Amino acid sequence: MRNLKFKKKKLIALLFLVSNLLYSQAGGGGTIETKITGWTATLKTSLNAGVAAFAIVGAFLIFIQYMQGNEQAQKNFIRFVIGLGVFGLVDVITHVFI
Repeated sequence: MRNLKFKKKKLIALLFLVSNLLYSQAGGGGTIETKITGWTATLKTSLNAGVAAFAIVGAFLIFIQYMQGNEQAQKNFIRFVIGLGVFGLVDVITHVFI
């Protein structure tokens, strides 16, 4: 019974690959330009979401450290600002050149 499940997984994976290949060959995949445009939009959105998540989570953690009276909070805040600056700069460069 175990071998039967393993064969079904392989068959499903093979059917998925074949159907994906047929879809792209039949013109459903789009041109290279449209694919690249889609990828760049996804990259830009992902970077924006990453910067926002880094800023929100980092600021919350630094705030908690300050409230607890942690002695390392000031050093961590400086590291956080530098990291956010670098991450934001990569995001800006990506938006300008892509």
